[in-house]
Amino acid sequence: MARKAKPKTRRSRKAKSIGLVNVAENYILGSAITQGLFGTTLYNFATEGWLRDKSPGATMGAGNSWALSASELVQSAMGDSSHMSSQWRGMGGVGAAVKHNLKANGGRALATLIFVPFLFKGVKKLASRPINMVNKMLPGGTVKL
Repeated sequence: MARKAKPKTRRSRKAKSIGLVNVAENYILGSAITQGLFGTTLYNFATEGWLRDKSPGATMGAGNSWALSASELVQSAMGDSSHMSSQWRGMGGVGAAVKHNLKANGGRALATLIFVPFLFKGVKKLASRPINMVNKMLPGGTVKL
């Protein structure tokens, strides 16, 4: 006896939306990671040294000598040490800064990484009815809550 062919599942042609609640959750989680490893927020990590100047009074970005930005990591990886102060190089470089930041901020970052997803899941569940009402009023394929 021949097997019955499985019907093909159709792909949805509905335009994909960007969920603002998910964007907020991912920003908080990303910021916790950069705070734990590099001693600065996600925004400062991504923009300092490229899109804007380093924090005022800082020798190594993002407000103090232990904080690192993405531009500093790239410059350090490329071997450009002109942006580093001799004091910072004497502290041990990138590895020492990451170790210091993990020791200072690692516990808080880990707690954030564990509890924020549970918090957002609970808030989404509690606020699902108002969120759905707002999403119905927004045009399809754009931004949603």
